[in-house]
Amino acid sequence: MENKLQPKIRFNRYIDSWMQRKIGDFSEETLGGGTPKTSVKEFWDGEIAWIQSSDLKEHKISGVIPKKKITKLALKESAAKLIPKNSIAVVTRVGVGKVAVMDREYATSQDFVSLTQLKVDKWFAGYSLYQKLQKELLSVQGTSIKGITKSELLDKTIYVPIKMEEQNEIGVFFKNLDATISLHQQELKTLKQTKQGFLQKMFPKEGETVPEVRVQGFNDQWREEKIGDITESFSGGTPSSNNKLYYGGKIPFIRSAEINSESTELFITEEGLKNSSAKIVSQGTILYAMYGATSGEVGISRIEGAINQAILAIKPIKGDNVNFIYQWLKKNKENIIKSFLQGGQGNLSGSIIKKLSILLPCAEEQLKIGEFFKQLDQTIELHEKELEALKETKKAFLQKMFV
Repeated sequence: MENKLQPKIRFNRYIDSWMQRKIGDFSEETLGGGTPKTSVKEFWDGEIAWIQSSDLKEHKISGVIPKKKITKLALKESAAKLIPKNSIAVVTRVGVGKVAVMDREYATSQDFVSLTQLKVDKWFAGYSLYQKLQKELLSVQGTSIKGITKSELLDKTIYVPIKMEEQNEIGVFFKNLDATISLHQQELKTLKQTKQGFLQKMFPKEGETVPEVRVQGFNDQWREEKIGDITESFSGGTPSSNNKLYYGGKIPFIRSAEINSESTELFITEEGLKNSSAKIVSQGTILYAMYGATSGEVGISRIEGAINQAILAIKPIKGDNVNFIYQWLKKNKENIIKSFLQGGQGNLSGSIIKKLSILLPCAEEQLKIGEFFKQLDQTIELHEKELEALKETKKAFLQKMFV
């Protein structure tokens, strides 16, 4: 029976109504999976890709990299089945809702149903299935969903373009969009790795007083100082949450997770500031998170606002460079946590941070190093924003190019 529903966004030359079809009609055959006994060595490290739910990435339906492979013997001796390439693997149990278009022969764990010998375009089917399942999962958010049965999956309905050409164009559109997102992700990863490499080489290694890579024109030894001797620092406080007059004002209230943000969730009033230990920090102040899950995180305040007791504000007092000190603290985060937090438990403190020893070059070299990493951070942030925009674009198209 024809249904007049059409997507909100459509390639211009197509005007036919989409047809409602069951997922079970997408393919000639559906196959399940199984897990060969892990205790039998002859079943593993073979040539057949064996995928499990954790191999599939959310929001990505291609490029699955299996962590494990099985042998032909494992296929004979278990419920695992050899599934032809260009099939669609759908997670129906642990990790329900993930979907992958497979470009190789494969087998799966029992958490999957695979659609094989497709009667619809594989990429359209993959993305439409993903959109359908994710939409249903969002509609019951907060409910524990342990999985769906094979029959429940195959009985679900999806609207499909009548013409294979339209299916193909939609599928290719999203495939290309995913390829662009993957490229940006790889570029971002490379940039972050590049920065880590420079951090290791442009700051002295333990026991040394000069870095491996030096700013041209500088060759003096770096000097050792205590953070507390070259900076002033203070933490803040939290206005009583029981007093409504203290909240809803115009003063941004910066908490640990917001030290790198341009906005805050909470705002306090002048009265809240006066009647608590909260303190104002200016834009450009180093903010160091001391408590909880964010311990050791560091940022430079992008706004003027008030801080709570979980944040230490740090300001140079002898002409040292803010960006240089910030990058040093960022580079040494893991060492600081390892040295002062037992198994990641506990809190840092202002006194601990003040006693940290830092090696400093002259002010001019600090400035050049600080600016170099600042520009690198800005490039990384720009790539992060572009990547997030691409993901949001894909999300919007998924909602508007399918019925």
